[in-house]
Amino acid sequence: MGLAFPALAAGTDTLSLENRIVEHVLPNGIDLLILERHFSPTVSIRMMFRTGSVDEISGKTGLAHMFEHMMFKGTKTLGTTNYALEAPLLQQVDALHQAIDQEKEKGEKADEKRIGELIDQVREVEEKANALVTPNELWNIYEREGASELNADTSSDYTQYIVDLPSNKIKLWAILDSDRVRNPVFRQFYQEREVVKEERRMRVDTNPEGKLYEEFIGAAYHAHPYRHPTLGWDADLNHLYVTDLVDFYKRYYTPNVLTIAVVGDVNAKDVIALVEQYFGDWTVPASARVLPTQEPSQPGERRVTIKFDAQPHAVVGFHIPAYPDPDQVVSYAMAHLLGSGTTSRLYKALVEKKKVATAVDTGQDYPGERYPSLFIISAATRYPRTNDEVIKTIEEELERLKKEPIADWEMEKIRSAVEVGILDTLQTNGGMASTLAYNQTVFKDWRYLLRFQKQIHDMTSQDLQNFARKYFTNENRTVGVMEPIKK
Repeated sequence: MGLAFPALAAGTDTLSLENRIVEHVLPNGIDLLILERHFSPTVSIRMMFRTGSVDEISGKTGLAHMFEHMMFKGTKTLGTTNYALEAPLLQQVDALHQAIDQEKEKGEKADEKRIGELIDQVREVEEKANALVTPNELWNIYEREGASELNADTSSDYTQYIVDLPSNKIKLWAILDSDRVRNPVFRQFYQEREVVKEERRMRVDTNPEGKLYEEFIGAAYHAHPYRHPTLGWDADLNHLYVTDLVDFYKRYYTPNVLTIAVVGDVNAKDVIALVEQYFGDWTVPASARVLPTQEPSQPGERRVTIKFDAQPHAVVGFHIPAYPDPDQVVSYAMAHLLGSGTTSRLYKALVEKKKVATAVDTGQDYPGERYPSLFIISAATRYPRTNDEVIKTIEEELERLKKEPIADWEMEKIRSAVEVGILDTLQTNGGMASTLAYNQTVFKDWRYLLRFQKQIHDMTSQDLQNFARKYFTNENRTVGVMEPIKK
């Protein structure tokens, strides 16, 4: 959970960048953003859907992440030797898995013999279906044609698909990726469901920090779906079916919520024509999205404690507003002031001065930024010090922040960090493409990155103090601690 500043293109000012970005909206609603950069014969492409775990409903969590996995399984023409033979087998597999679960849900009255027979049947049908699969065909084609990266990620706010390849292969991308967003086939769904369950076990159930954060977020959010883990709840993963994913796909992965950012050695007019050709006739009726339940104001401090065979750890979080509230930008500066690097206030206080922690981190965009989020302070407690000592030191620093003026050199450090972020994040085509796609998807305006730098530059120390006084209160605070199991 590090601080990542949205930033401008290396070597350009805001005006020249705004003039260089070509924006084209397709009739079906796809936002296409293009930046020509001709210093290398490569292109970076990011497809980002405004769909993530925040769009899931209770009982069916994990679908957004499952969709990300299944997008690499192919289509009706990719990843299969004979889809006409495969399709009915896939339907049988789904029906059998649902039948197995329905029988198991009977509890003590479940027919174990019947369950065994169904398991034998599903294994037989899956074996026939798997025999028709061409494994990793998408990966292999891209790799053979010189792609340097093919990846994806899912968050609370979005699902993103990443491709970096030679610029003379952009038509290949248009053919392959238009096919997989329009015609995905969820083959090997149940094998992949087991992969996701194992991923959850590794990253959450047996991971001390992962478990702490899941419990912490569950305490901080009582109503809003930001409380849903991106990996899904374990009980839900056991009851996800292909039919669930098909319904989720049809409702939430539509052209009107897709942003495509293309950055590299391309001609904008040619890219527009290419995307129009391969994505333009993808027309799906836009489903009305239900606004998520608004998180009510927190009436008082919340605390959660987990026991784990690990070193103690403390997390403190405060609810903060979402864009376009001006305090959303102030939160970036605050995260840098308090916890970015060895010269930050909390590092000096917790790690160097009082030696109650071995590491400290801050963030302002967890679990996401589409909706009001959390400002988080995380610290690894130093043995034999306690979490209470860590939390007390954090409290002291936040109170000092509210009362004592912030030095000019600290404000300059924040502004300099933005400039460094400009260079580090956006020197590459991939960094620029990801930033454009993120801002258009999450904030619904890629120009957010143009305004961000100016707002940071114009920010005063009083803005930061006002932020601290407004949000860093006990009533607005959630505390999560991990305590070691006593042996």
